[in-house]
Amino acid sequence: MTEVSNVEIKKPLLEIKNLKKSFPIKRGFLQRTVGHVRAVDDVSFSIAEGETLSLVGESGCGKTTTVRAIMRAINPDEGQVLFRTGEEETVDLAEIPLSQIRPLRRNIQMIFQDPFSSLNPRMNIFQLISEPMLVNGIGNHQEREDRVSELLRQVGLRPEYMQRFPHAFSGGQRQRIGIARALALDPRLIVADEPVSGLDVSVQAQVINLMMDLQDEFGLTYLFVSHDLSVVNQISDRVVVMYVGRVVEVGTPQELFRNPKHPYTSALISALPISDPRNRGERPVLKGEIANPASPPSGCYFHPRCPFAVDKCKVEAPPLQDISGRLVACHRAEELELTGVTKQGVAAG
Repeated sequence: MTEVSNVEIKKPLLEIKNLKKSFPIKRGFLQRTVGHVRAVDDVSFSIAEGETLSLVGESGCGKTTTVRAIMRAINPDEGQVLFRTGEEETVDLAEIPLSQIRPLRRNIQMIFQDPFSSLNPRMNIFQLISEPMLVNGIGNHQEREDRVSELLRQVGLRPEYMQRFPHAFSGGQRQRIGIARALALDPRLIVADEPVSGLDVSVQAQVINLMMDLQDEFGLTYLFVSHDLSVVNQISDRVVVMYVGRVVEVGTPQELFRNPKHPYTSALISALPISDPRNRGERPVLKGEIANPASPPSGCYFHPRCPFAVDKCKVEAPPLQDISGRLVACHRAEELELTGVTKQGVAAG
């Protein structure tokens, strides 16, 4: 597959090549396998150091499964997960034994979706944030306490909070604690799986601004997973749009929002709220249900819902190809003029 980067050319920190993951469907008393759900189907992308790459799509499109395969929470069926370590050595996280994964995990940390369930209620904040350092044998107690104080200041919390327990904090504060915990080992890559989806809109903005400030200060690299395109537009350098386990478009937020090339991307963007009703243009409306990953349609998985589908779409899966400097998987990408939105929320296209 062709890979095109729209950011400053750098050696990829993380490169995903032809990743596949399916889950068996078992039925009956003997739990025999009667089929498979193709959760991730030939996904490829790369992330440059210092970049924020976002995965977006409807629920069930394979975003979280992709992340879990990258983190080796599950084993992929096929493909490569190439990660560049601090020693500039490239390792395939999909292939190395689990016993060799643990030393590498200090370079890849995660911010979880639910700040209420991701923090152990029996541990105080010092224990929660310092636990990764303790597990990796970093520093003595005083050095860990100093590091936790520093981390709390960096995420906008007071150091004296370290003796409190999670129940004493709001959702936004708990997510800040989760961010501090993710930063404790100075990781090279932070994976954020829907980190603001459970927060109020005003708190979402605060957390996103904090993540962007920390990225500027420490040169962090983010893999950001979200279904909220407004958030994605704010934080991302590039966006990967997924549909039923496949990548359908890759580009910068400006490219995707103003001039989408794939009908599915256009439909997602058109669903964004527009503040001024007078600026509402004609919006594409998706009909039908999202394809079943256990028995996806032939050809392009999106063709049953696509208003622009032709006979070729029904029999031939479109490759992910370079169209005007971005990656698009659509047979008609070069001829279609699709609807996007401007920065002011006005329909474009």
